[in-house]
Amino acid sequence: MTNAPLHVVELARQSDTGRVRDHNEDRAYAHDELVAVADGMGGAAAGEVAAQLAIRAIRQLTGPIDRENLRAALLSANEAIRRTAQSDPTKVGMGTTMTAVAVDDGTAQIVHVGDSRAYLWREGSLRQLTDDHSVVGEMVRRGTLTADEALHHPHRNVITRALGADPEIEVDATTEELRPDDVLLLCSDGLYTEVENAGIAAVLASAASIDDAARTLVERANAAGGADNVTVVLARIGYGPRTGAVRTDGGGGTTQEHPVLDAAPVPAVGIGARVLEPASTSRRRISRNGLLVGAAVLVVLLMIGGAWWAVLRSFTIQTSGGTVWVDQGIKLGPLDLTAPWQDTGVPTGTVGAGQISQQLGSVGGEGATVRSAVAIVWADGMPVIPRLKAAAAARAKTGG
Repeated sequence: MTNAPLHVVELARQSDTGRVRDHNEDRAYAHDELVAVADGMGGAAAGEVAAQLAIRAIRQLTGPIDRENLRAALLSANEAIRRTAQSDPTKVGMGTTMTAVAVDDGTAQIVHVGDSRAYLWREGSLRQLTDDHSVVGEMVRRGTLTADEALHHPHRNVITRALGADPEIEVDATTEELRPDDVLLLCSDGLYTEVENAGIAAVLASAASIDDAARTLVERANAAGGADNVTVVLARIGYGPRTGAVRTDGGGGTTQEHPVLDAAPVPAVGIGARVLEPASTSRRRISRNGLLVGAAVLVVLLMIGGAWWAVLRSFTIQTSGGTVWVDQGIKLGPLDLTAPWQDTGVPTGTVGAGQISQQLGSVGGEGATVRSAVAIVWADGMPVIPRLKAAAAARAKTGG
């Protein structure tokens, strides 16, 4: 038996909208060869569309799956998300995190963009396998912020990478050798921002099964506040028979081959052109004046549509309510077509004059404007934190 290849022998998944949000933008995929979690963002239905596009990209992979296959799938998802956003003004700015792990012959191939996480539970110890692509994650890695401080930092939700955010995206890729009875845990930030690593480990240590563990972790996140969608996927490693499928409700129910574990249909990429039917010869002929009026109306509609598309694609940095904001839209003379989009949380009084004079009020695309806003956050919005003492540094290394 020990000569057989290690693989996923048991799977569990739970996802919940939480106590605050009105819909679930998380998506997950679980199979004995591949598990993944995507956390969409963008408001309305845009976030869940982005997450679903990412899940669809990895579903199309066929074994054996390695890191390069996974990386290529994430790059393809990035292009699909941006294409969809460009074709639908209501989806402008959408994006998603993605953490995916392929298991083959005792090796976990891990790819990652954003702040959804992969953990390894082994012999009573929990270890994080991915680095958060976030402002506070970078500060923790630099030693200017402890893991505990990061959980309550005002910029804890600001991520630095997401599928759909830029034409070129950097994908982290790592490999982890697995052992019998290891458990892989993938989750959206709705879990670990509410339940600390010690709490997650306690649930994994005491649960009677991974189904119970997944269910309990989601319950704990909701009991702690449930401020965000929360999704958990657990995969136990062993030598037993392959699962081949997974329960869609995480606790007894129907099964399906290579299931996507959410109820939303896979959305179409982009908007297809309509084929116009030829006019019947029995219809009345349209007069010349009618054609001219129709053409004039079409030109006006195109101009309005083009102007509105430009408004939705434009972003500016403004000061409002004492902090630096990123607004969506533009001002056309006396006509103000802007709306608040995101608050950086940086007090205007702390921002250097040079930063404000260069960036304030300038109009640009989403990517460039967000990068400028992030530069202001880094330059003027981050608190000056004293150098960590030895005891504090030791606690930071152990996650305590």
